Amino acid sequence: MYFEQVFTYAWRDGPAGRQPSVLSVAHEPDPTAPDGGRRWILLAGTPDFSETLAFDGAEHVREFARAVLDLPPEPAPYERRLLFSETVRRTLPSGPTEETRYATLWVGRDPEEELRGFFSYQSYYSLSGGIGGTGGTGMTALGLEVVCDDVDVSRARAGARELLAELEGPADSPDHAA
Repeated sequence: MYFEQVFTYAWRDGPAGRQPSVLSVAHEPDPTAPDGGRRWILLAGTPDFSETLAFDGAEHVREFARAVLDLPPEPAPYERRLLFSETVRRTLPSGPTEETRYATLWVGRDPEEELRGFFSYQSYYSLSGGIGGTGGTGMTALGLEVVCDDVDVSRARAGARELLAELEGPADSPDHAA
């Protein structure tokens, strides 16, 4: 998979010398995408694990960028929630099944932590119809949790401005909003 990162916020929250955790927005070429050939992706990662989830389209990406831009520069109550879901067909040892991944991304300032800026990402998986289509009730499992509890708001807002500029593109671009 080839993708180009447009917004990247990385931070170290583990032992020194480890890779950083990251929250990133990227796009990859996709001629079938409704946004003029781009599929927008949210990447969330820790030093040990990462996952990607597709945005619903350019407007969903704009919603993320606006949530980050609306983070107050000075400590003040603020919280925004973005929802993601994506369904894929997978083949497990027991046979094919549908997997739906859900995620919630919170952007805000934590009232219990001196109103510090934060990003909080949590995902979970649902296998419908039981494993291998056996007709069971399905299974649900926690996915990845990625939390930055001390976001540099100025840096994050600068990245969100760059993301919006990329979304707007040249006036003749299919992504350009009128």
